[in-house]
Amino acid sequence: MQSQKQSLVESITNVGTGALIAFVLNLYFLPYFIDDIANQVMATALLISAIYTAVSIVRSYIFRRCFNKIQEKDKVYIRTTPI
Repeated sequence: MQSQKQSLVESITNVGTGALIAFVLNLYFLPYFIDDIANQVMATALLISAIYTAVSIVRSYIFRRCFNKIQEKDKVYIRTTPI
């Protein structure tokens, strides 16, 4: 089980990188849809939402797996350390 500090670090990392990735996606991705966004095309809004959601799921999954591996390494270290 994660400590409160580890959970906070994971959350900050996940949200911080999410904001950075969203910013980069906005810069490079949204200009291709500028006309459809201006005309409020529903299919475009759904497509953009699906892309951002997929990127978010992949990012969250990667960070969760990384932090779980870190936690497992910490457990092994604690168990093998002499008292």
